[in-house]
Amino acid sequence: MDLKITQAWLPGRSHPCDIAIDKGTIIEIAPAISGTATTMLEAQGKLVIPGLVDAHIHLDKAFLLDRVDWQTGTFTEALQETANAKRSFTIADIQTRARRVLEQAIAFGTTAMRSHVEVDPLIQLTGIKALLPLRDKYAWGITLQLAIFAQEGITNQPGTEALLRQAMTLGGDVIGSAPYVDPEPEQNICIVFDIAQAFNCDVDFHLDFLDDDAPLLLPLVIAETLKRGWRGRVCLGHMTKLAGLPPGELEAIATATATAGISILALPATDLYMMSRRDTHNVRRGVAPAQTLAAWGVNTGVATNNVQNLFTPFGDGDLLKICTLLAQVLHLNTAASHEACLAMATTQAAQAIGLSKHGLVPGNDADLVILEAASVTEAIGAAPSNRTVIKKGRIVAQSQLHQTRFPT
Repeated sequence: MDLKITQAWLPGRSHPCDIAIDKGTIIEIAPAISGTATTMLEAQGKLVIPGLVDAHIHLDKAFLLDRVDWQTGTFTEALQETANAKRSFTIADIQTRARRVLEQAIAFGTTAMRSHVEVDPLIQLTGIKALLPLRDKYAWGITLQLAIFAQEGITNQPGTEALLRQAMTLGGDVIGSAPYVDPEPEQNICIVFDIAQAFNCDVDFHLDFLDDDAPLLLPLVIAETLKRGWRGRVCLGHMTKLAGLPPGELEAIATATATAGISILALPATDLYMMSRRDTHNVRRGVAPAQTLAAWGVNTGVATNNVQNLFTPFGDGDLLKICTLLAQVLHLNTAASHEACLAMATTQAAQAIGLSKHGLVPGNDADLVILEAASVTEAIGAAPSNRTVIKKGRIVAQSQLHQTRFPT
């Protein structure tokens, strides 16, 4: 075997285990595994988790705060100022900012990621041309999917559909849009599914995000998913409007979503920052109720979305910190709920973006992280800095926090 990890604590297990890895695949997990490996790692009771999966992020819009003017913090301002900033985007500029996110994410333990890539008449194909080379360059540490994304609308932006198709031809993995910014959201949704069918790819929408009185678009996506035979191939980010539904309505729409095999990703760092700005008291949180949706059979996940731009002026790309935030916001207060939260950032997030061999199971890819924690609760509670990251059986990053104290 190529690698053996000894005495590791795994989520959901009551005793430490050894993990045997060969040719990038987990071949055995057991209390004790005989034999030696080319590389031996002693976990010494530390927690080993599946690699983190950041299923919704925007590499092309990261680290923009030094070039935008922001006064109100609203979604409208963020959309407009980011559009202005896009005028100066170049391939080199996008790559510089994206590399920073990717390298930090790998060090934090993210072994797979789906990034949305904006395509529109303003930026045209600059984003996809910038990120395609990085998908290959960083394959040693991260599996990167590129979701071609219409942020500004489709029906109101002449030429956008053709550009989306060109971007897919260049090598996009997934197609998506934000229908709520389009004056014809239903047509927008249909166009995206048309492209998905043409390229036989998955669909990923930003959906039901704004806290206005517009009706849910989710029923339209459910209907189109079933009509097109796209069950299990649709992922929805944000879905903040679900947080405002009465229990009966939420259960009904959750059941329909689960039947259609649609995954939903909560994006708490952005959604908490952007939502409910008009509330004067009893301010709503506006985060999709992931744990409640999961109880009704919906595959749910959690993701970063943005890093230091007008949509989210915070963050460093550490998905484990986002888990901490989600657990706080959704009142996840038991060991079982903490394990469920971690699954939203690992195995369930992997399912949301179509990765079928992710998780601590023999036969799956050996993508995992060793954390300086003794339990999932401890990992969710503190997002420990000390981490060893393994991608397909190879150590790709190690982080160690060094502290010096000077007592008097």
